[in-house]
Amino acid sequence: MDRTTARSLVASKIEDPDQTKFTATQYNTALDIANQQFCIDGRALIESTSVTLVAGQAEYTLPTDFLVMIMARANGIKLNPTTKYELSFQAGQDWTTLPNGQPSTIYMDEQNGKFGVVPAPDGTNAALPFTLDYIGIPTAMSADTGSSGTLLNNVTILQYYAMGVVSWAAREMLTYVPQTAEIDAKRRALFEDYQRYFNQLVETYNNMVDEPLRMRGGQVWQDTQLLPQDNAFSG
Repeated sequence: MDRTTARSLVASKIEDPDQTKFTATQYNTALDIANQQFCIDGRALIESTSVTLVAGQAEYTLPTDFLVMIMARANGIKLNPTTKYELSFQAGQDWTTLPNGQPSTIYMDEQNGKFGVVPAPDGTNAALPFTLDYIGIPTAMSADTGSSGTLLNNVTILQYYAMGVVSWAAREMLTYVPQTAEIDAKRRALFEDYQRYFNQLVETYNNMVDEPLRMRGGQVWQDTQLLPQDNAFSG
């Protein structure tokens, strides 16, 4: 669904079919907020990027649209996810002094927009392919049509859920008007509609991620166990 169509649908839901009560900027901003919120909540926007490793370099810049890691692979081999906190408690060796070699573990440093591999690659392993798969956040739309003006990053398989984005955007638009009991009821109804599409998305794509990870307190968890048991110090 392109931004022009989405804007029209939002306007209809808030009884502004001629789009005269609010500015185009307000509509576009609401759609961007809703588009990002839906992808953050549903974690359905799966991205992959190749990273060029450098011998002796442990940390690298995360993609600007990064939300949470799905999986990292060095030469096709999955790396174990962990945290700096967990690495610091490994017994018997300072993880920052490990000799360069084949990376076996990865940690996220979202506050600084970085991820790190342990150990840092040596010359041989730096030359091998490294891939980071992650859940992404859509960038702001910059056009009314085309690939840069379509909801949900123009991903065809997700377009069915675009009406969920529309409902959230309509709910957002109603924050611009005086809040009355009637407006409050409309916003609740729009949230329920958003929730219906969100629930369908989660039920459909819940098992598409190889190992769904969630962030809790800055640490990567799977179920209730801190990962990994195998790490850069084991072997």
